[in-house]
Amino acid sequence: MIVTLIDLEEALTRLTAGESPYEFMTDDPQIRLLGPACKFGATLLQSYRKEGLYAESIEEAREMAGAKQAKVTGVWFVKREPRPAETE
Repeated sequence: MIVTLIDLEEALTRLTAGESPYEFMTDDPQIRLLGPACKFGATLLQSYRKEGLYAESIEEAREMAGAKQAKVTGVWFVKREPRPAETE
């Protein structure tokens, strides 16, 4: 798995094209907003959503960050590499 931080302008293009965010970066290092590509379990994500730590979209992430006096500055995207075939 490779995770890459993309600045907000380029990230918006990728989000519009349908790519899922792994995490939304904010200008406050104490705030971590996970996105749908994190693939955590539904129960954990529901808990994070209630705490304002999980967003489905950039709009939702901006609202959650704003509620904590922060701004979204970038987006982390993940590339999952296929597992190598096991050899005997």
